[in-house]
Amino acid sequence: MESKDWLTPQKNEPVGGAARFSTLVKEFRENYGFETSCVFFSGDAFNPSVESSISKGLHMSNFPWLLANVVDSTTNETLVGSKKFVILEKGGLKLGIVGLVEKEWLETIPNLPSNLLYKDFVSTGKELSTQLRDPNGPYAVDLIIALTHCRLSNDIILAKQCKNDIDLILGGHDHFYYIGKGCDVINGWTRDETIEESIEESKDDDGVRVVKSGTDFRELSIIELDIDEITNEEGRTHKRIKTITVTRREVNSSIVEDEHHATLIDSVTSEIKGKMSKPIAYTLKPWDCRSSMLRTQETAFGNFVADLMFYAYQPCVHFNIDCAILAGGSIRSDSIYDEEITLGDLLEIFPFEDTVVVIRVTGRQIWDVLQNAVSMVPKQEGRFPIVSGLKIEYNRNAEPNDRLRNVWLTERQNPITEDGEGDDDENISEDPGPHRIIGKLDMQKTYTVCTRSYLASGGDGYKAFAEPTTKYLVDDEAGLILSTLVRRYFIGLYYINAIKYNMSRKNQAVLKAANSWKKLAETKREKSAYGNISRKRISNALSLSMCEYVNIEGYDDEVISTPTSAVEEEPKKAEFIRDWVTVAPMIEGRIVTVDF
Repeated sequence: MESKDWLTPQKNEPVGGAARFSTLVKEFRENYGFETSCVFFSGDAFNPSVESSISKGLHMSNFPWLLANVVDSTTNETLVGSKKFVILEKGGLKLGIVGLVEKEWLETIPNLPSNLLYKDFVSTGKELSTQLRDPNGPYAVDLIIALTHCRLSNDIILAKQCKNDIDLILGGHDHFYYIGKGCDVINGWTRDETIEESIEESKDDDGVRVVKSGTDFRELSIIELDIDEITNEEGRTHKRIKTITVTRREVNSSIVEDEHHATLIDSVTSEIKGKMSKPIAYTLKPWDCRSSMLRTQETAFGNFVADLMFYAYQPCVHFNIDCAILAGGSIRSDSIYDEEITLGDLLEIFPFEDTVVVIRVTGRQIWDVLQNAVSMVPKQEGRFPIVSGLKIEYNRNAEPNDRLRNVWLTERQNPITEDGEGDDDENISEDPGPHRIIGKLDMQKTYTVCTRSYLASGGDGYKAFAEPTTKYLVDDEAGLILSTLVRRYFIGLYYINAIKYNMSRKNQAVLKAANSWKKLAETKREKSAYGNISRKRISNALSLSMCEYVNIEGYDDEVISTPTSAVEEEPKKAEFIRDWVTVAPMIEGRIVTVDF
């Protein structure tokens, strides 16, 4: 399996967590014995991560890290701390374990060092197999197992093209569970039809031996190999896999945490756990951060984030931003968040540390970027667009580089309130107003775009943004990290409502205002939640928090001035956050599929 950052359990089943995962691994070792079993891990263990860094992790671990097809271009040697392969002897078998990655994964790494050289993973797999299997060579292995960090489509390509070279592929990268049709499933797990629909290559899975064991310490696979010994015409014997059986195990809450690892994890995370677990906002509409959604279609949460980007720098700059463009792969965690949102949730959703920038480009560049963004649907590619200030029509069944049909510039209409006065009233309508088309994208015109630094530099295939003519108005050094931007919006919204209802005053005035606000919030929370994603409310909240430093740490001590114990105070603070900072993202038809 692979993992990113989930040392601690999640909210929903299977809750996972490294301590429970460790319990299952130890149970596996006890059942099968150290001499006849292996444990493999398929990547993304440290980066992006709140608790760790790659370099420290490599040097502190006592197990090998494998990466055969990315080398230092000056020395042709593997990267520091990694090996091309290792040899393991288990149960009378000599196993050659190789590490391979796809080029697309390498290209997703922000600030990629210029001295890295990528080698084709198929040819590297064949080359290493020949070297390791040579009966007269120094290794003479019986079987080759590839640990890969690739999308399922590339794992299947590798399995097919290396059918006689690689015996089993254990893959990571994809955030779903998958067992190839060359393996027998023995515990009732069935293949997800949505995966087979979205991954075209899986439809041609004619018996590949590929196992992808999920992500985030939430599941693992127990793989059993039945080995045959074959004698060829020359009288030489060699071993082959007769059958492979796979058992999927969920890491759910019924599994007891391993005491040693639970203590270790607690010691690592204790300093940040308190801050990470406090609510900073609430949502009436679930934040669907599943990769299967973000990478194939418009989502309510994606729209919300793009809108925040759209208005992020407007209060502090002297130019208008025409649109914001993000990619589905910028939003991680592959989970659904409902009701309470914590700072830890934000860092899980937005793990990358590159910043939000503003660039000036032509309409042609925007068109080419969006053409690339929809080119791989229904594959779950990180390049799929998330937009604000734009409406897109595309044909998902057309040729990959000719799917875009129309792109319009849009603007948010001011919402109409119950009294018809606009969105500065507390009685704001539930509907913050549709995006109105203001004109078609002009290929020759120059536009100002807010996006991620990684995308502006050509990541995820957004190469049209990286043309020499592109001008930076807010560069990487001046920009904000996306998670910081979102958090600042909530801080600003918090203060707007606090000020609006005189919550900055102390003593009796505060208590009186608090009681008034509480009654209002209880009766009109839903309308307020929709209002909080309106143009004016977003702009005001960002203006308040972006142009001055606000030290809030989630709450303001002036909010509750009555003397209470810490135990009594926390629920009240959480209740105030719920009343003041509740949002309700929505889908608005920004990305539309057509059949022409």
